[in-house]
Amino acid sequence: MASPCNCIPGCCKKSNPEDGEQELHILADQPPPMGHAADEALPRKDYESLNYDQCANVPYRRMIKRLTEKTFIYQYLLRWIMVGAIGATTGFIAFLIDFVVRRLTDWKFDIVQKYLYMWAPGGNLVLSLLLLAGINAGFALVAAILTAIEPVAAGSGIPEIKCYLNGVKVPHVVRLRTLVSKAVGVLFSVAGGFFVGKEGPMIH
Repeated sequence: MASPCNCIPGCCKKSNPEDGEQELHILADQPPPMGHAADEALPRKDYESLNYDQCANVPYRRMIKRLTEKTFIYQYLLRWIMVGAIGATTGFIAFLIDFVVRRLTDWKFDIVQKYLYMWAPGGNLVLSLLLLAGINAGFALVAAILTAIEPVAAGSGIPEIKCYLNGVKVPHVVRLRTLVSKAVGVLFSVAGGFFVGKEGPMIH
């Protein structure tokens, strides 16, 4: 049966709100995979598929015909402005992360050096090492709290972006709280002495 927009069958089919609930119940009733507990099953209902293809139907072609040359130019310039704004914002965030990491690292070593000179004559070098470990643990705790607040901010973020570009909509992968959690978590992780870099998270 042809669809009302003369496109492929089911392209402009009206959705029923009860279909989503039925699908959710069906997914919930399915047994977990072999070797996985029930609480480890992924919320498959949350991972939707993105459709980047334009449905070239009759209403879409009419809309294209109504566009003027000025509208095309405006959209073209708007795309370049958006790309430039995204690049400038990403560069500013990278500069800010690098600046704060340097400040935190200098502050950490200044504190440790101060107490090292204070405790060295008494032979208490272990206390300075414990102070260094405590500061690093504090930085790591801040990064861990941020990943607990926004779990998708953990890791490099490159697999999530690959999924998103391939048409898989991962929940919360591109929102402001994820950006803030990842940026602040990266600078505290690097300042805390972890073997991590900011190159992967900057791609996210």
